[in-house]
Amino acid sequence: AGPWTRDPGHFYVNLSYQYMSTRRIYGADFSAQDLGATYTQHQANFYGEVGMIQRWLTATIEATAFRHNELVGQGYTQGMGDMRFGFWTGLVERPFRLTAAFLAGLPSGDPKPSAGPLADPEATLIANSLPTGDGETDFEGRLSFGYSFGKSRRWPLEHYVVAEAGYWLRTKGFFDAFTYKAELGTKLPFRFVERFWLIFRFFGQESFVTAQESPASFSGSGLGNGVTFNAYGVELAGRIAAGLGFNIGVDGAFRARLVPATPNLKVGLSYQF
Repeated sequence: AGPWTRDPGHFYVNLSYQYMSTRRIYGADFSAQDLGATYTQHQANFYGEVGMIQRWLTATIEATAFRHNELVGQGYTQGMGDMRFGFWTGLVERPFRLTAAFLAGLPSGDPKPSAGPLADPEATLIANSLPTGDGETDFEGRLSFGYSFGKSRRWPLEHYVVAEAGYWLRTKGFFDAFTYKAELGTKLPFRFVERFWLIFRFFGQESFVTAQESPASFSGSGLGNGVTFNAYGVELAGRIAAGLGFNIGVDGAFRARLVPATPNLKVGLSYQF
């Protein structure tokens, strides 16, 4: 919901699955480089939000319930990933929405998986390079702007726009980062088709690490120090019946550092009341 906070007692939950597979990674110099092996990633994610105080407080939780990282033919790691709690408060309601958020990340994943007590050094190195979490507690302050328009006699299409910016405070030696998102959703007014939103996103994060300080090694998708990316996203979200819905989409970075160089496919089911 972003800038649109929930009414007290109302909630939204989403269960999603994400998949990527590639032989390339964006290196420290932002160029796509060969990994020497195929990297695959499976994620099962949970997101939920609930209204607590009218306008002033909506609470959110997002968690990687399960993450499987694999270098095909070399080894894999799997387990629970990190989670994040958020608190959103509405600053402005009309003529647009402006909401402030405080987000806290908890290190429920494993930042340095083990290959076992009898593993050789190479197996240990591979396991360490495939974390399921970042191993740190972190905090982010964010502002979220929202505006909806259309659905009139002269312009029957319905739209919403969202613009967000945040400062991500990292710990345990990680460099802080600037985060952002711009999103446009469009819905057609025709029967049955009006169940669907077509959504376009531009989003990313800019780590404050310098080129000289940036790590050169692969350390998992989005979990390493110095991770930077500019990405696009296209998604179709639809209503099945009552509060039940679904979403399907793809995200992909076009400029990045220390993340796999491949699109990320995702599908999900949601329910709201």
